[in-house]
Amino acid sequence: MGFAYLIPTPSNNFLDSWQSESPISTTVNSDSTAGCKETVKHLRELQNELQMLQKKMNYLLPPADTLPNFALESLGARVKFHLSSATYSAAQASLTCLGIPYKRPVVNQRIVIQGHSHLFPGKCWAFAGGQGHLFIALSHRVTISHVTLGHISKSLSPTGSISSAPKEFSVHGIETLDDEGTQLGTFIYDQDGDQLQTFKLPEHKEGVYKFVKLQVQNNWGHPEYTCLYSFRVHGKLAD
Repeated sequence: MGFAYLIPTPSNNFLDSWQSESPISTTVNSDSTAGCKETVKHLRELQNELQMLQKKMNYLLPPADTLPNFALESLGARVKFHLSSATYSAAQASLTCLGIPYKRPVVNQRIVIQGHSHLFPGKCWAFAGGQGHLFIALSHRVTISHVTLGHISKSLSPTGSISSAPKEFSVHGIETLDDEGTQLGTFIYDQDGDQLQTFKLPEHKEGVYKFVKLQVQNNWGHPEYTCLYSFRVHGKLAD
């Protein structure tokens, strides 16, 4: 004896009623659109915040850190020691450790072209008196546009003074070692200014050079020596 199952077929009226009463599809589409708009809006806000942060970071960077430096030892620049002023020997004061005298390691001219952005008291090259010069072979032949001179600030100095900082200085561009060179400009380092100070050369003085001589004319009053912490040469590679 078998059993018969009767499965009723939904009427058209039943389907029409279910579709009209079910808002699921419309709701899902509406929610997805709203969610996408919110996500896009949030991403744009984050992008604007990142752009503002980048501008602030660029503002805080010294101008010298945003320019190529062709007087950088790690890039291939070299100090010509025999053409530069001698190191001030008395600047290496004797110290004692457990009563045994010793001298600090000599800081020579190389430290000036090592590109340090953070300058610390005593990490400098000193030459006797207020006048001296540093002769540098640049890493490449360069059309020079700017130079940067660095010294610690008064606030960083233990004495509150930076009288050993260079004051008036000039920069000379030299094509070959047999060349007398061309004076590219004379500038004044501001003892109350930033640690790294960048100076633009007069446009008519721009030229292509392989060597540069930094000539210090005087300092801010120290009677015994002048200290150089950093010197940079900016521009573009020669064609």
